[in-house]
Amino acid sequence: MNENSPLISIIVPVYNAEAFIEKAFDFIKIQTVKIPYEVIFVDNNSKDNSFSILEGLAIQYSYIRIFKEVKQGAAAARNTGLSKARGDYIYFYDVDDQLFEDTLDSLYNALVSYPEAKAAFGNMLKISMSELKDHELLKSNPYYEEVFYKPPFWGLTWHKDLSTVVGPPAFLYRKQVFEKIGNYEEFLLTGQDTALDIKLGMTLPVVHLNKNIYAYIKHSSSTTQKAKKKISVEQMQWPRLTKSHLPFYIDHQKKLPIEFYQVLEKRIFSYIGKLILQTKGINNRLKLKLKLEKDIVPVKLPLIINLYLILLAFIPAKIVLKFYLYYLLPNYSSNIYKN
Repeated sequence: MNENSPLISIIVPVYNAEAFIEKAFDFIKIQTVKIPYEVIFVDNNSKDNSFSILEGLAIQYSYIRIFKEVKQGAAAARNTGLSKARGDYIYFYDVDDQLFEDTLDSLYNALVSYPEAKAAFGNMLKISMSELKDHELLKSNPYYEEVFYKPPFWGLTWHKDLSTVVGPPAFLYRKQVFEKIGNYEEFLLTGQDTALDIKLGMTLPVVHLNKNIYAYIKHSSSTTQKAKKKISVEQMQWPRLTKSHLPFYIDHQKKLPIEFYQVLEKRIFSYIGKLILQTKGINNRLKLKLKLEKDIVPVKLPLIINLYLILLAFIPAKIVLKFYLYYLLPNYSSNIYKN
């Protein structure tokens, strides 16, 4: 390989994935991209035969490198892969998803066409195991539009509406992206990819490919699906809002539009109400309210909202919460952040 030739680093976290590894590698091998790539597998404390399978692949293919990460979580595994990456371009692939043969080629060509763009991304096709039999769904569209966007367009889009968020395999990043916005935040157990990409869209230019880039296979046994069964959406998203988005806004508020904070504030205040209602026992609800207030420092609750949350703690009725969400918040929660 020419030392001056561009290189794509494909980073694949692995956790108890013995059933997926070889199939995932097959999707990598069919890529039509013209520039060379390396494949970095990071085993994240697998208890099955995953690492043995990786060792076998590394013996067969010189461009495969394997590592271990003992800190549990996809974020830690991806960061380890990133620290080992030699490429100019970074691609994160989840081992149980599927790629089209032109996935990397399409993303790479978009970045070549738009040198200002720091990342390129396409659409995510969500598909169930039963739908996989329909091969027509898994055909890539060769005719599509590429659009260059300056920040904060996509950052605000993803921030406002999580249904527009796509997973890591939809993106190809220039490596310098991570020097500018940081790596995945390992303290977040879920939503680390959403947190990173919102920072990306808020601060750096990206190019969007209006085509399906990869297929996200819906597994009931996935980490995200298991988490959704155990805790509420509000419990899952609260750390991302308060430990990632809020500090990000505080550190960059002079460069970010106030709309970012307005959306964040409304969601934080609504989640406080919902979390209080989800908690049993008046004492527990009052303690939770105090804890949530500490989580959002330096933001302070407006007096009327504070009083109503106390009322909700004493009278945890859905009708009380609905009044809070649909009447009180739209009228009283705006632009109250103070230095």
